[in-house]
Amino acid sequence: MLSYKKIFRTKLAYNIICWIGAKYIKFVSFTTKWSFINKKYVEKLWKKNEAFILCFWHGRLLMMPLSWKKKKKVNVLISAHPDGQLLSNTVKHFKINTIIGSSSKGGSIALRNIIRSLKSGISIGMTPDGPRGPRMKINSAIIKIASLTGRKIVPLSYSVKNKFFLNSWDRFLLALPFNKGCFIWGKPIKVKKNISIKDDLKLTKKLEKKLINLTNIADQYYDL
Repeated sequence: MLSYKKIFRTKLAYNIICWIGAKYIKFVSFTTKWSFINKKYVEKLWKKNEAFILCFWHGRLLMMPLSWKKKKKVNVLISAHPDGQLLSNTVKHFKINTIIGSSSKGGSIALRNIIRSLKSGISIGMTPDGPRGPRMKINSAIIKIASLTGRKIVPLSYSVKNKFFLNSWDRFLLALPFNKGCFIWGKPIKVKKNISIKDDLKLTKKLEKKLINLTNIADQYYDL
């Protein structure tokens, strides 16, 4: 007899959970009044058909499909962990493709696929503190990727007025329906070729600070 955990891990169960997840995201999206702040930064890049690296904290993943222009291709880096597989199958409902890999598993293959995607003109979505943290600390090679490909990094965060934070390492934000929410983009960051280790660390700290600031602004947007 199959145990509960084994049933949960079956392909059918995964598909059902992902379908429900996608429906929930769409429901929240349609019942929420959204504000889009500094969207001009990405609209300029989209208009020029310029691929870029969109980065946001792992805890702000849920509503990110809403931030993307439907007609533009994007590949999102997803962990090889089972939770990552759930997320990968969920975002496919929004016609978003994924690259499977992480710093602990499939990293080198994922890195090659990311670089190939960016050089072919397809943007990348990344959570630089994923897949396991520390929370709001950049642990990925995002600066190096930008340097190797010549693509700009665009920081992004979002929040909603009525929300619930899960008791997870990333304090995952669960947006509630019938809400008010905002997405806020930061100014694109250009990284020079052949960047030094010192400059890499400096830009990493700059990006980390920018993402934290955007997240704080988004969280306080409806408290003003």
